[in-house]
Amino acid sequence: MAAQRATTNDLPACLTAAWAPAAWRDVHVLVGVSGGADSMALLRALLQLKADIGGGGELFVGHVNHQLRGEESRADEAWLRNECERLELRLVVERVETVQQAADDGDGVEAAAREGRYRALTRMAEGAGARYVAIAHTRDDQVETVLHRLLRGTGLRGLAGMPPSRVLSPSVTLVRPLLACWRSDVLEYLAAIGQSHRQDATNEAVRFTRNRLRHELLPELRRNYNADVDEALLRAAELAGEAQVAIEELAANLLAACHPRLTDGRLEFQTAPMVGQPELLASEALRLAWREAGFPEQAMTREWWRRLAQFAQSTEPAGALNIPGNIIARRPTA
Repeated sequence: MAAQRATTNDLPACLTAAWAPAAWRDVHVLVGVSGGADSMALLRALLQLKADIGGGGELFVGHVNHQLRGEESRADEAWLRNECERLELRLVVERVETVQQAADDGDGVEAAAREGRYRALTRMAEGAGARYVAIAHTRDDQVETVLHRLLRGTGLRGLAGMPPSRVLSPSVTLVRPLLACWRSDVLEYLAAIGQSHRQDATNEAVRFTRNRLRHELLPELRRNYNADVDEALLRAAELAGEAQVAIEELAANLLAACHPRLTDGRLEFQTAPMVGQPELLASEALRLAWREAGFPEQAMTREWWRRLAQFAQSTEPAGALNIPGNIIARRPTA
């Protein structure tokens, strides 16, 4: 994705460089809109481009009401409904019980909101026949994501940050066209076109980790450690992403040499090609096989991938390994 800096009037150009209109002009696109500055800028920039390029596709707006702020959440939804009527856009709304979902999953509210949002947007897109879901993560969001993951402890994949796109379902792909743009560019663009937006008070609440990073840690790092810490984190993410792509290519070749076969939910492959390979490469090959087989990954921590790789690389004639997700790995007897 392009890393050029947008200017007040060039947000659509920055977006175009990141996501060529030829890729989406003739298909339906669902734009995820909260009503905040970033998502309203994405929506208006896409509308501006759509007016210029035409095409057979249609833009829809998808709004997820997480019901976390009571009357404010309802007011955001009502405000966006009025804006969509003014802009003559179809709006799809889904209300999510975020607090209950967090309790059911055992995750925090932030994680439950994120997962609930993606699930809801996928359903909306499939219902509208949209090929893409466009969301408004900016370079500022990327900086915060990389720093957050680094502090929690992450590998190369996590350090690479948010990808420009990823598959949500067999028919829907998520795209992040504003990853090349800064939040300041977004605000300048909105001011230039006279577009208002909603303010989410929870974005200032430092009880949420991401907000503490945004309002406390990053300003401290800029003041007292490195004024260009944002660019430093983005460079690290770019290098990590390049390294991860190279590793995955090698892992795919290794997996192909193992001749994987999936039959009736049973994944079989030869392990001899893995013997002597770096454990990291074997782990990545197993991760690819796991994903292609559709096995659950939620409980597969780094330690579990390491143990599975060691098991697959062992030259012992037989054995079994119980894996989270009610899965058993076996080495047959000689």
